[in-house]
Amino acid sequence: MKQLMEALSRKPFAIVGHRGAAGLAPENTLAALEAAVRAGADVAEFDVQSTADGVLVASHDPVLTVEGGVRVDIRSSSYDDIKDVRVCGERIPRIEEIVEAARGRIALFLEVKVPGDAAPLVELLRGLDATDYVAVISFEEEAIKTVKRLEPRIAAGIVYFRPPGKIIECKKTLRCEIVLPRYPLATEKAVALAHRLGLKVVAWTVDDLDWVLRLVKRGVDAIATNRPDRLAELRRRLAAGEAGL
Repeated sequence: MKQLMEALSRKPFAIVGHRGAAGLAPENTLAALEAAVRAGADVAEFDVQSTADGVLVASHDPVLTVEGGVRVDIRSSSYDDIKDVRVCGERIPRIEEIVEAARGRIALFLEVKVPGDAAPLVELLRGLDATDYVAVISFEEEAIKTVKRLEPRIAAGIVYFRPPGKIIECKKTLRCEIVLPRYPLATEKAVALAHRLGLKVVAWTVDDLDWVLRLVKRGVDAIATNRPDRLAELRRRLAAGEAGL
């Protein structure tokens, strides 16, 4: 997990492209990955779904409305049924394609939506020798438990959006390296607690630059955004002393 943790250590803050770079290209696509790389993101986040025949693909929702107004249920379809489907002109990529396209260029967060997808995802990452630059994240504690039981070398993180948060559970119960609070919950006190426990803090999802500055002042390690290009420019200005906190 060394490459992944190094990516989250960028100063004054690391940038995570949400769903690749959802504000720059169709979300959860190879085009979004390329946009995140071009924008200067350190990590790109993608959502994981499984087809009926067990192929892991990138999609936030299990059911999509595609070109022509047709509804496609990913989890009830075979991969052959959906491989040529276009969403905003882009096809639905396999997770394997995302992982290989990111290699040596950008770290990844892969968000498990359904706990049962965690085990095959771990197997895929092992087979691709991608455990060093990919982290698995999820709202579902069961998914994170599965990841850590099967492959402790994979960095993992719990995502949450309600108080009081899950910082203690993240470290002591789930054995995570990363905690991902919705941005209002990334308070100075919460960030300090996470850091005392050795956790990286990734706040999500923030496109407003005033909020970005507030979160940087609170000490978060990384910020997820739909517009990594804007945050990269702000980071450049901060590093050059052109934008004060």
